[in-house]
Amino acid sequence: MLKIVAGYRKLIWIFLLAAVLPACGEPKTGDQWFGFTWSGLAGCDTLTFRGLASLQRGEHSTPEESISYTGRLNNHRELSMSADSLARGGKNRFRAAGLTAASGYEAKLRLENGTWLLQANESSALLHGMSRLNPLDQLEDIHHAVRKKITLESGAARGTKVLRIEMDPGEAGIRLKDELLAEMSLLGADLDSKLAAVSPGRRSHVRTRLTSILSAGREQLLGMLEDMEANVVYHLTINRKTGLPSRLTSETKLKYLTPQGLPQQEVLRTDNRFDHYK
Repeated sequence: MLKIVAGYRKLIWIFLLAAVLPACGEPKTGDQWFGFTWSGLAGCDTLTFRGLASLQRGEHSTPEESISYTGRLNNHRELSMSADSLARGGKNRFRAAGLTAASGYEAKLRLENGTWLLQANESSALLHGMSRLNPLDQLEDIHHAVRKKITLESGAARGTKVLRIEMDPGEAGIRLKDELLAEMSLLGADLDSKLAAVSPGRRSHVRTRLTSILSAGREQLLGMLEDMEANVVYHLTINRKTGLPSRLTSETKLKYLTPQGLPQQEVLRTDNRFDHYK
């Protein structure tokens, strides 16, 4: 059944290309190119990607931590991701854009109504943070964004087109705040299972202490988010022959005030390469 549906999807995509390209020629604007590659992705049932994310904080010129990750799409809607932290000395400071450091973890996601969601049995803050590295989710975000600026970059390599995509700061900030607050809520969602290892005599005290810590953390997060500025820029490289993405990079700059009232800046950069389209 799935193979039949997949075959029809690809056939429809081929007919659309045959009908549109001779009449309209090659896409001319950045928006047209993004629409072109978005339609191409709609005809793909499987693909793989590999990526690298790095975090830079404050005035440091070198990243504090890097994470490598891979992903495999199956049946158009099912995605498996794994990540491995490359931090030295056991430091895990991967907090840009609220990203939680993950090392040796795997997340399984499914596309539902334009949103990549963790499977029900994997709803943890750790995996939620890791899943934000998903470049397919980033492309969904670009597609659904109401306000964005897409321009063609000059000097693209032969056979490719490169788009610069600047997200609206207001929209990007709202989306990021929602994700951070959702992750904060997940931290206390499975508190009972975490407390199972604590002796019954101490369980009530530990629960009260953890609840207090989580409440204070949420208030601190809300304070930092109140005046946060978010700037997100993507660069999408498209194979002109296939119309499919070959590379997607992103840069997310966050500016906010620490609980002590000091200005802080974090920059999260990701670099993704796509392959094995079918």
